[in-house]
Amino acid sequence: MSIFDNLTEDAFKTQFPRFTPMYLSDITYETEQTYFKDDIVYYTVTQKFYKCKKQTTTNLPTVEADWDLYNDSVLNYTQDSDILEAYGEAEINFNESLFPDETTALRVFLFLAAHYLTVDFQNALGGTNIGITTSKSVGSVSESYTIPPYIQNSPALSIYCTTGYGIKYSSLLYPYLIGNVMLFRGGTTIA
Repeated sequence: MSIFDNLTEDAFKTQFPRFTPMYLSDITYETEQTYFKDDIVYYTVTQKFYKCKKQTTTNLPTVEADWDLYNDSVLNYTQDSDILEAYGEAEINFNESLFPDETTALRVFLFLAAHYLTVDFQNALGGTNIGITTSKSVGSVSESYTIPPYIQNSPALSIYCTTGYGIKYSSLLYPYLIGNVMLFRGGTTIA
């Protein structure tokens, strides 16, 4: 059995409940839920966003007395299709047989998928940053970070230094790359 056999978007959402940008499913309108003033929802029937203008409401977002149209785009949110695309990208570069069990493999895989999803969003926004910020200064206050040299200097792992998720993936993967030996049963034939 492979970790990919039953992998759903929910596994990602459970591992990263505060992923940025927010999940579209987190703000999708649900019937029988109470909404409060300034709540923003996405209503799948109209494929539009609405902002609550009443103190509380359980009415549909199309009820103009309770809701105003809100200018937003689904492209500003993480969608299930984005997660599935990141899974596909991550699966290309992932060897689950390196790990002792499926739970460990899944956890490491999800960090790789989060890395690819973050890169996809950065690329979609036209980002020119290739890497993560390692030093910041404002006036006389400065802050610095460092990437572990064993990751930064590794030809195989340094590519993942562009996001925090990639660095975490590399740090989780690294111990399984050291001294990894695979044995195969076989025989010899005398010629």
